Amino acid sequence: MPDQIRVLAISCSPSVGGRTATALRTVLDGAAAAGADTELIQLGEHDDLAEVVARMAAADAFVFGAPMYRASYASPFKALLDVTPRGEHGTQDAPLTARAAAIVATAGSDHHFLGLQAMRGVLVDFFGAHVVSPGLYLNAESYTPGQTLTEERAGQARTQGIALVELARAIAASEGLRNVTPNA
Repeated sequence: MPDQIRVLAISCSPSVGGRTATALRTVLDGAAAAGADTELIQLGEHDDLAEVVARMAAADAFVFGAPMYRASYASPFKALLDVTPRGEHGTQDAPLTARAAAIVATAGSDHHFLGLQAMRGVLVDFFGAHVVSPGLYLNAESYTPGQTLTEERAGQARTQGIALVELARAIAASEGLRNVTPNA
């Protein structure tokens, strides 16, 4: 088992800051409270996704956050996954496979909550990640006028962070969980 669980949160929002980054920071607060070393990357600050993928290789767990549009995640999440290897073609490079992940979706209303299923599906079935359930869906009412999470939603976000660290530790302690592979 790793001495220190490293949690990498990736904001897959086309903009920097905002509600998605706020939510991810709160999940990271929970992960840090559970003893993890945490980092937030905002894709809006990175032109080179290969650099982000390289940083993913050192993480034990991930929190992916994306705004939802028309019940689907924002394009930066797809762009990141498109360049993330999964051990195909005989390589060992698969930073998401058999790793813990949590998902956060932000949106203006409840109309887009099904986007979480698409995020979970690609992480579980295509990459072989272990995803904390349920995902965290945050609509406009989840935020205060100052754009922080409401007390209830902040508690849920911190719980996601704690659960993510616990899942990463369980994976590290389990031969079976460490050795899953993605679907072909």
